[in-house]
Amino acid sequence: MILDANYRRRLDNDLKDWVAKGYLDEGAAGRIRADVASRAQGRSRLPAVFAIIGVICLALAVAAFVAANWTFIPRVAKLAGIAVAIAGANFLAAYAAARGREVIADLATLFAVLVFISGLALVGQIYHLPQDWPAGAMLATLGAFAAAWLAQSRAALVVAAISAISWVFARGDPVALNATETGVALLLVAAMIAHVVRHPSRLGRWAVLALVFAVFLRVLMEAGGMHSEFENAIIFAFSVFSAALSVWGLALLRHSESRLPEAAEKDGVFLFARSALDAGAVVLIGLVVLSLILAMSDVGSGLPAGAVLGFWPVPIMILLAAAGFIPALARSADRFETLAAGAAVSVAVLAVFAGAIAPDTVVLVAALSLAATVGVSAAGAVAGFGTWTVFGHIGTAAVVLWLLNETIGSLIGQSLFFLIAGILLIAVAALSAWHIRRRSTGTEGAA
Repeated sequence: MILDANYRRRLDNDLKDWVAKGYLDEGAAGRIRADVASRAQGRSRLPAVFAIIGVICLALAVAAFVAANWTFIPRVAKLAGIAVAIAGANFLAAYAAARGREVIADLATLFAVLVFISGLALVGQIYHLPQDWPAGAMLATLGAFAAAWLAQSRAALVVAAISAISWVFARGDPVALNATETGVALLLVAAMIAHVVRHPSRLGRWAVLALVFAVFLRVLMEAGGMHSEFENAIIFAFSVFSAALSVWGLALLRHSESRLPEAAEKDGVFLFARSALDAGAVVLIGLVVLSLILAMSDVGSGLPAGAVLGFWPVPIMILLAAAGFIPALARSADRFETLAAGAAVSVAVLAVFAGAIAPDTVVLVAALSLAATVGVSAAGAVAGFGTWTVFGHIGTAAVVLWLLNETIGSLIGQSLFFLIAGILLIAVAALSAWHIRRRSTGTEGAA
């Protein structure tokens, strides 16, 4: 909403300038303002947010009422009440969907799913079933996911993704790779990705991407076993995976733009690709900051480079990232933007790698970390990736504050820090200015 307000304010200033220069008349400018204002009102998500919170409260109220009157409500009445609540909510969802009230249908389906999940716990208590959290989480996932597909519910998919994440981490200690359960997790990921592509939803996309990260983190933990010495290798492998996700998101983004240039922003593949591009960068920035903090806190002594690169998920992710960058570059209208994004991601991965193998070389890790966060921010500004720019700024602020905190009291440390920061920022400023001049020259030539 803040970004939309900034956009409308900037557009209003541009319209005044264009009218003054004679590019538009006052009537056309007024119609543009009215159109933008109407679309902004239609996109308001506050009513839906409050409605979702209200539905969650209603579901909690039902569960709390049953729990409070546990000894007074007969067993049959408990089961019948759960069944009636689920059936009634689904009937309301079908009735609303038939009349085009998609939001009401989605909320009713969400209520049914939440009552179903509460019912699982209540049935377990009624019949004194043994506690099995992974099995319960899987049942909740399957129930919510079935509702998401049958009712085309975006809210139910979010519940399914959260339940699946709970199942991923509730499967016991990650002592060894479990191929069967990993295969089930990957099938869930694929099916949920298909849903968010078919029924686009920003919250749904980010919930599914959170599941993607959870599944891969579980795989890394199982691959490393319970050995603490693999922590640095796991962090680095996770950073390479985040980079690969961003690169493949960029490749899908460019493919969607070339395939559907006019309708790209409404295409499910385009929207998921954009979210994957952003999610990978956000997690990568977080890992850069985490790696710097661990390196400067004297946590661990680092691993040999061969041990880190030999950790079997690492080379697979490196090859996957390289394979994604080729089509991303080939389909880019402006290859400089793609190269800038690729360079920023590469520097971020190098920063995490330096923290994994040589945490004692604080100056190198700090320089790469600062270069990575500034680079992601600059690449976002060049390519028009707003999330990259915002989180790049946040990452840069975190790195700067941590470095200042660690170098206070050491004039040499402060001198090195400000020297490196100044050189990097001047280099980024010069590169950005060159690209802006290049793009402006190209636009004037085309005109």
